[in-house]
Amino acid sequence: MRIDPLLCQKLLIAIESDENAGSGKTLEISVEGHDAKEIAHHIKYLYDEQLVTGIDVTHMASPYAEILITDITPAGRKFLDDREPEPPKRRIGF
Repeated sequence: MRIDPLLCQKLLIAIESDENAGSGKTLEISVEGHDAKEIAHHIKYLYDEQLVTGIDVTHMASPYAEILITDITPAGRKFLDDREPEPPKRRIGF
């Protein structure tokens, strides 16, 4: 399965905006229009690339990679910043 940068961006936004991010609790992340296997594949990619923190709980009976996400990393925030630049500042006449 190929990595979809837009899905990665949506997942990072969901993680960053979750009220439990950084609390030590695991996060349940979903994105409309994507199934659990596709999300798990992308979460594993984000985890491997150190864009998110979490615990790998994959075992032999797992149907796909299972990562319990706890937070977004500074590298993950930079990934988002690079793709979501701040809106241009408007000048007020003069």
